Amino acid sequence: MGSLIKEAGFPPGVVNILPGFGPTAGAAISHHPNIDKVAFTGSTEVGKLIKEAASASNLKRVTLELGGKNPCIVFADADLELAVECAHQGVFFNQGQCCTAASRVYVEESVYPEFVRRSVDNAKRRIIGDPFDFKTEHGPQVDQEQFDKVLEYIQSGKDEGAKLECGGSAVGERGFFIKPTVFSEVTDDMRIAKEEIFGPVQSILKFKSTEDVIKRANNTGVRTDSRRLH
Repeated sequence: MGSLIKEAGFPPGVVNILPGFGPTAGAAISHHPNIDKVAFTGSTEVGKLIKEAASASNLKRVTLELGGKNPCIVFADADLELAVECAHQGVFFNQGQCCTAASRVYVEESVYPEFVRRSVDNAKRRIIGDPFDFKTEHGPQVDQEQFDKVLEYIQSGKDEGAKLECGGSAVGERGFFIKPTVFSEVTDDMRIAKEEIFGPVQSILKFKSTEDVIKRANNTGVRTDSRRLH
């Protein structure tokens, strides 16, 4: 990004890129008295830390995008092939490590079994491998912490009664690869329906009426991914 900004002709100092970790770079930015605005995308936990830092320093303006469980709603009259593909890309893009991931899918009861079947077929066809290989569709999780966290969420789904349709385990013995995972028979009270997993886990829920699904979809849950203040 820095190279492109320079190539585009921005004057020196207009855009500054400061890579670093949360407890160092992120904390310094949040506390600095000469910074007037901070925008952050990440977890609710870190959003609170930024608000606290802003109030303790110069009351800088803060914009937070703390996400949650983004809903995707599929009605019975939808083009099912297109809906399955869009939901698939919505949750498995970048191994689920995406702020806009469609991490819970509500499907109308009459087409629910067919939607699940097609979703499983899509997930099983996804090509797992080296992210530098152009044929690869599904790479690894970002680090050991996120890898362990996703597997823990998968186990919680099984423990709480969701039906594991496919995936649900690591791939091989090296790296942080997790198979694209699909759960059916998910209910709103399960962790995999309430908490943002930030991994390749599709939770598919049923609904009966528009009024019912709107109310449920608006309950966005909380973001608890492992990203730190940055």
